[in-house]
Amino acid sequence: MVSKPRHKPTTAKGASVAPSEANPESWLYLNPAGPNASGLVFGVLRKVYAGRQNSALEFGWRKAHVGRAADGGDIFAWSPNVERVEVLLPSGADDALADPATLLGRMDESAIDREKALLVYLTLPLADVDRIHIGWERARSFVRDCIAREHGLAAMLALHAPGRVGSTNPLHAHALIVPRCAAGLGIAHGAYADELIRDSGQALVEEMWTKHVEAFR
Repeated sequence: MVSKPRHKPTTAKGASVAPSEANPESWLYLNPAGPNASGLVFGVLRKVYAGRQNSALEFGWRKAHVGRAADGGDIFAWSPNVERVEVLLPSGADDALADPATLLGRMDESAIDREKALLVYLTLPLADVDRIHIGWERARSFVRDCIAREHGLAAMLALHAPGRVGSTNPLHAHALIVPRCAAGLGIAHGAYADELIRDSGQALVEEMWTKHVEAFR
């Protein structure tokens, strides 16, 4: 069984909030083990959280279309307005899953009743880099090597460059990891990554990210 959130909905900084349609990060519980020195944010998007019905596809659409609502509710129509969006696939995965709407929609379709996790969600901090392409490659290589290759999981990666719209928020990337193995018979038959979909997954991901950043320098 997946461990359930033990606390009220929170933002990454720990302030209690109710789920808000304007803020997708209020649809899940972030950093259950508390904040960390690296600034990485971890959470598990579950089918239901604080009374809200969630969807991997809807969450991904919102992370790729910042400040926008789906036109007519069509979250299968994608025209991202963020810096970059890409799907990273493990070896042996169906090429069709390289489309983010297909990947996330397949996860929604394949979710099973006894398992509540739809996505493992990460915010990867990139404030210390001085070039967008370097930040992108750091985040992309982490997802490719540590998530797709090591764990056999597919993930959508979105790079946000807030400075482009005049925001002082730093460069960062969001990884939306599909928690069922995408290789072999596909997501509908894939095992869940039990080590990542529990609250304890935060420590595992933080360790992987810290090692990756050190090796990347």
